[in-house]
Amino acid sequence: MFSCCLGQVQPPSNGTRLIFFPGSTVKIDWSYVGDISQVDLRFWFFNSSDGSRTGRLARVLEDGDPGQQDFSLIPRFEIDKPATLILKNVDQSYNGMYTFSLLDKKSAQPQTSEVVVFIAKKPTVTLTCYSSVIFNECDDFTCECQGLGGNPSASVTWYKDGKKIAGTGTEKQILTLMNVDETDRGTYKCVTESYPSTMHRDEKSIRVDVKFGPKDTSIELKPNPAILGRSFTITCNSRGFPEPSYTISHNGSHLINAKTYTDNDVAWTDAGVYECNAGNERGNDTASEVLKVTGEVTSSKVDCESSGTVVVWHIVLSLVSGFILGIFFSYIVSYSRSRWFRNRKPERNPETKTTEADTTYQELDLSKMNTEDNYQSLRVNAAVCNDATNDDDSTYTQLSKTRDVEDNYQSLT
Repeated sequence: MFSCCLGQVQPPSNGTRLIFFPGSTVKIDWSYVGDISQVDLRFWFFNSSDGSRTGRLARVLEDGDPGQQDFSLIPRFEIDKPATLILKNVDQSYNGMYTFSLLDKKSAQPQTSEVVVFIAKKPTVTLTCYSSVIFNECDDFTCECQGLGGNPSASVTWYKDGKKIAGTGTEKQILTLMNVDETDRGTYKCVTESYPSTMHRDEKSIRVDVKFGPKDTSIELKPNPAILGRSFTITCNSRGFPEPSYTISHNGSHLINAKTYTDNDVAWTDAGVYECNAGNERGNDTASEVLKVTGEVTSSKVDCESSGTVVVWHIVLSLVSGFILGIFFSYIVSYSRSRWFRNRKPERNPETKTTEADTTYQELDLSKMNTEDNYQSLRVNAAVCNDATNDDDSTYTQLSKTRDVEDNYQSLT
């Protein structure tokens, strides 16, 4: 205990066990609580971690400048009053214990504070087992991991599949597995580090496998029921190490040595019991399922592509039918209107005016034109009737005009 009237030396605020990276420049900040003018002497000492170098680094008399500095102990350092020691570009030679000592005018004994410095160094992992090991169920297994050469001394920890197991040792840790089973299978990793950074960490992994017979064997028939003429697939699954081999049978008869099987043309005879047998050097396990065969699609789901095609055809058929019906009804309406207009036409005069020319032509008997005399008489009659013909021509012209008017009327209707 110090008197309340005396000053006190305080250790660095970051602790008395300090780790520094190689090449860095760092400070060891001691402090003095009291009247520094009452201090007679201040000293800084160094003791290397291997014990090969021990001595006083520097001295300050009262409040003067640092003196008697010994750079043979560590090559690069500096004193920053009142009590700070600066270490420059550190390397492994700076490992050791540093002591600050102070003697004031009122105390017969010096006050001291010690700090241990480590210059971080990455450890190296070594294992006493192979990187891959295989066991039978109920075997025992041990593997020692060592993390040597680290500074400070490395911590060693085992992990399984990324999760920490057991405790953490210093420079070594033993992995022990007793009465192993399939739950012990996995990847085990030993991690050793001298400082919590990837630069100062080393690790190695091992793979542990345990042989065991097939378990949880299953068989899947898809689809079930199968559709006549379609395809169906058989799939077997199981857990085991080594990886099981598979045999598929149908109604007690061997079908194929494979994990999967596909039948692309289902027949009625494909119905029945299918069995999957999984086996390895540690044993066998089986699973079975009954397949049903149907001649019709049992699924209520409609194939999207087929449904879409049917809808398109329905639309096309509806459009074509509508087009044809439209033409047919247009034709009926047009025909009905035409008949209506025709019925409204005025009746023609049933009495046709008979001209003298008609009488003349009626009197002409063509059957009697076989003789020259008849021919001559025709010519004479034509001459005699020439005058009457002129009247006939006017009558004929009148008749033609009447017919033209009727034809024009029909064309308008």
